Amino acid sequence: MNFIASSHDPAGLNIAGKVIEKFGLEDTGKIFCGKAVYEKGRFRLLYVNVDSVSIDQILLPYQSDLIIVLSRHESEKTVNSLTVHPTGNLLDEARLGGTPKHVAYTNPWYMSQYYRNLLATCQNIVGENMTLSMEVTHHGPTEQNAPLFFVEIGSDEAHWRDEALAEKIAETLLMTTSIEPNKTDAFVGFGGGHYAPAFSNYLRKHDVALGHIASKHSLVDTIDDKVLLSLFERSLLGKPKALVDRKGLSSRQYKNLTAFFDRYSIEFLKI
Repeated sequence: MNFIASSHDPAGLNIAGKVIEKFGLEDTGKIFCGKAVYEKGRFRLLYVNVDSVSIDQILLPYQSDLIIVLSRHESEKTVNSLTVHPTGNLLDEARLGGTPKHVAYTNPWYMSQYYRNLLATCQNIVGENMTLSMEVTHHGPTEQNAPLFFVEIGSDEAHWRDEALAEKIAETLLMTTSIEPNKTDAFVGFGGGHYAPAFSNYLRKHDVALGHIASKHSLVDTIDDKVLLSLFERSLLGKPKALVDRKGLSSRQYKNLTAFFDRYSIEFLKI
């Protein structure tokens, strides 16, 4: 299992330092991208010299069953948050890394368990000034062979460098990765806004897992079936199943989605 932090990212560096402490990682004496490689058992921490959304630009030197990227979260509205999300570009554009109309592999069970554990670990700091949420699928990277997701601190310099927040994330990562998550029913989500409130709430109440989430913004009329099908494949779902935020979709979007589900015999549940 590889943790990755960008040398250009203050939040990633902050979290990485706490991961080294909590996991007891040790300097291997090996160098990658000009920085030491840390390991212990099945866990490894790598620093990269590109921004975290652009790690497709470099060849990672180690195979892994899971990549967890430690990162900052940026928000135009400076929403202070701790977030987790899969990556990918559903539309024919790639403004922040990756390839257009490609999504990365992700692991719904580890990612969903991380979110639930985050709720438990951070319940005393949640309030008007801090939110915890899943986010929809967005930005790069998209071309890694291993399942991948981002864990983030948002969304300003003070929070990125807050050691207490980084320690909470490292604690949550240790809690999450120390045991194999239960292989509960897993779904792809459709609808809603960037912070996926309906899906975040659903995970709080139901013992299921979520992989990729396609926001209302990404479900344009021109999105093609190949991209939509890749959301299930790259969420490692043996049988495609969908959760639909009905209130987070227009009538036209809902009609288009249900037609897509019918074409491919995909089971879906409205929430």
